[in-house]
Amino acid sequence: MSEVALSVVVPVFNEGPILQALVSRLEAALRDPALGAEGPTELILVDDASTDGSGDALAALQAEGRLAHLRLPRNRGQWGATRAGLQAARGRCVAVLDGDLQDPPELLPQVFAALRGRPDLEVAFAVKASRDDPAWFLLGHRVFSLAQAALGAAAPPRGAGSYCVMRRPLAQAVARVPLRQANLAALVAAARARGATVPYDKAARYDERSRVGPWGLAREAVGSMLVTGALERLALAAGVTALLTGAATTPVAPPLGLGLALGGLALTGTGLALRHRRAELRAALAR
Repeated sequence: MSEVALSVVVPVFNEGPILQALVSRLEAALRDPALGAEGPTELILVDDASTDGSGDALAALQAEGRLAHLRLPRNRGQWGATRAGLQAARGRCVAVLDGDLQDPPELLPQVFAALRGRPDLEVAFAVKASRDDPAWFLLGHRVFSLAQAALGAAAPPRGAGSYCVMRRPLAQAVARVPLRQANLAALVAAARARGATVPYDKAARYDERSRVGPWGLAREAVGSMLVTGALERLALAAGVTALLTGAATTPVAPPLGLGLALGGLALTGTGLALRHRRAELRAALAR
């Protein structure tokens, strides 16, 4: 069994102005008696190929013995950086939170406490009771959440993101998933992990500039809907609808009906291919 009780993984991209505050607040959280009583902890910050000097600042903090610094040679996105940190983590439990201070490090002992002493649980999520984000982000997130709830074979808790504490077997399973973009909560949901939730209020970014952007959010949503089954169900539903519509339309408008039928066949084939891909991803999540 690992001698490290808790590993804390934090992906970072161009967060130079707040790194000192981030690390100081994480260190204060790790000194909480509820965490210290469990044994040694480790702090892993993953630099996702930052271009603002964050890498040098993290290297200096590592030289002081305050953290472990992983520098990725190219930008992999939030999930790619998180995955690298999970693969390096040695703790019996592994925590993940964002590096922009929207996820308060001070909540970490409370999230850990929701998991500690509950051998029937595999994960505890910090879920957003409220959030201060741009309108486009809130709209996109709402659409994504509704689609997951309506179509997904497994849906994460409402308000869950990357802020959580997992037991080591689940963290290792999630780290095996070979996706370029995904939401950690969706991957945990696809693993059918039993969990608890702790609500919190998510603050606005310190610089009010999202590192993800609309396209990044869209790519993350696609990966997440793939692993939960929502994407395949959407493709299959659209394919069947197009096939039926095409069959009904062909007698009165043959070219349109034939086009709809062919599109329906293509969508149905895509849905079946997505189902096969999801089965492969689910196999990676086995533990």
